[in-house]
Amino acid sequence: MPLTAELMMFILVATATLTIGQHNGSLDNYAQIFEPLLSQLDGTLELHLRSPRDADQDFVQFLLRQQGSAMRVHVGQDVDVYQHSEDTLHHFYIFNHVYQMQQYLRLFINPGGFYILAIEGFTGEEQKNLQQFMETVWRRHGHNRVYYVPLVGQGVLLYNPFLQSVVPAEDEHSFERIYTNLYGYPLRAYIFDSVYSALFGDGDTEQVLRVTGPDAIAAETVAKHLNFTLNYAWPDDEFFGGRLPNGSYTGGVGRAHRRELDVIFAGFFIKDYLTTQIQFTAAVYMDDLCLFVQKAQRIPQSIVPLFAVRVDVWLCFFVVGFACTFVWCCLRGLNLGLGIERLSDQKDDTANDRYISIAWRIFIDTWVVWVRVNVGKFPPYYSERIFLASLCLVSVIFGALLESSLATAYIRPLYYRDPNTLAELDELNLPIYIKHPAFRDDLFYGHDSQVYQRLNKRMKLVGEGEDRLINMVSKIGGFAGVTRAASLELTDRRYIMTHKVHKIPECPKTYHIGYVLPKPSPYIQGINKVLLQLLAGGLLEHWISDMKERAKWNIHQYPEYLAELGASNWKVLTLTDVQLAFYALSIGCILAAFVWCFELIYK
Repeated sequence: MPLTAELMMFILVATATLTIGQHNGSLDNYAQIFEPLLSQLDGTLELHLRSPRDADQDFVQFLLRQQGSAMRVHVGQDVDVYQHSEDTLHHFYIFNHVYQMQQYLRLFINPGGFYILAIEGFTGEEQKNLQQFMETVWRRHGHNRVYYVPLVGQGVLLYNPFLQSVVPAEDEHSFERIYTNLYGYPLRAYIFDSVYSALFGDGDTEQVLRVTGPDAIAAETVAKHLNFTLNYAWPDDEFFGGRLPNGSYTGGVGRAHRRELDVIFAGFFIKDYLTTQIQFTAAVYMDDLCLFVQKAQRIPQSIVPLFAVRVDVWLCFFVVGFACTFVWCCLRGLNLGLGIERLSDQKDDTANDRYISIAWRIFIDTWVVWVRVNVGKFPPYYSERIFLASLCLVSVIFGALLESSLATAYIRPLYYRDPNTLAELDELNLPIYIKHPAFRDDLFYGHDSQVYQRLNKRMKLVGEGEDRLINMVSKIGGFAGVTRAASLELTDRRYIMTHKVHKIPECPKTYHIGYVLPKPSPYIQGINKVLLQLLAGGLLEHWISDMKERAKWNIHQYPEYLAELGASNWKVLTLTDVQLAFYALSIGCILAAFVWCFELIYK
């Protein structure tokens, strides 16, 4: 009997020790996963308990002891009447078994937060049903940030939709590690013809064949590192899109708002698109939003010399000419008044009429020297000759400036003045046409400047048909357009090079540009990580620079640019074209040698 009692006590102690060990092990696992998660909680965690007895569960006690997060407890409330508000993102439920969870699948509709589902009667036989439930939540509601906690066992379970398997959660980063490798999962991507991207496909079947540009290369690089497949959707007519007056959304913004795609690899301005259902990646580059107008008319050849030199240079030229005349007259007056000895025997009469004649002669001689013509008679005083020599030196400088400007004007055509500031554009009173609704939101709106307010009133949204807006500006004129500065450096470079449109240097807006995802998106962190690595390595900047360099090369394929340069009159020079120079050089060398020999013999 004593031996039996000792065995019973040993079994009880061993069982208690094992239970305490399992209890501590479970709590340590919970703490490792949920404590960092709850400490960074954005919002309130709703605890839905079936009865006060659920508070005795170890996991519930663990949640209630977390002081770094806000919680709200509901006890004895029927699951059917649970209310889900937009402010409440995170929920905790206790279910008897997996079958009961399947009955309340409609509860897990908020992909912005996370769910903790505790299963009280979970057994190994329900493993398959649990996996089916996880897959249903992923496919129907588009999210899988659901933590499954079997209360009778150890560990926390997550669903990996790319492997279609149940994986144990080891720490707070377990959910993020699922999205580091998507195992070739087809991601619904979206791209269109933009500044740094181009799409080629079959319009009849609406099938994308290939995409090019820095944005497309960045998308391929991200897909390679995260191991997913890019499944491009055919773009809408409204590429970027925005919010319409009736509250609907079009283009890429509308598709992301309706969660019809997973990521847009086309650059969007990081700004408010009047929806909270989209989010941006890290900014990948910057760009200006600028205005352009029709290039001013070319100055006729007959009056080109007047416009070859700036007005201030002409003014300085005339002022210096009259000033030098006055200085020369003062020197002559001093020389005559002081009786300075003349360099010639000719004497000037001191009569008043003779003084006028001397001043008129000095005026003529000054302008003769000033326009770089030889002087017929030098002045009779040393001081005046020194002054005349300095005047000749300055005349050479001014003459060289005038001649070079005139030569440049005939080589490079001159145009009348274009508006270079927004104030000058405002004075022209031109309407401003925009082709994307996003341009109108805050391009000029909200500024205290009267110029900005007047320009904002002149903005009109127009649809861009077969004839592009910039082409209409170059041909018709009479209005201004809005576009990105990079567009004028790439796809529309020929309009600038052929002097058909003029970009106003003062741009009203500068934007950071990023890619777009629906909000919330589980792919945002993985995509941002790869994009930041590309930016740190300078790869995206390299791809953009390479695209700009190719745009410079491709400008030569446009006939209007070649006509502007007069390329049809170009000729490749050969030795035949320069043979006269060789003949003249040879003859000159022979004559020089003959004269040298003649002098050597006879002298």
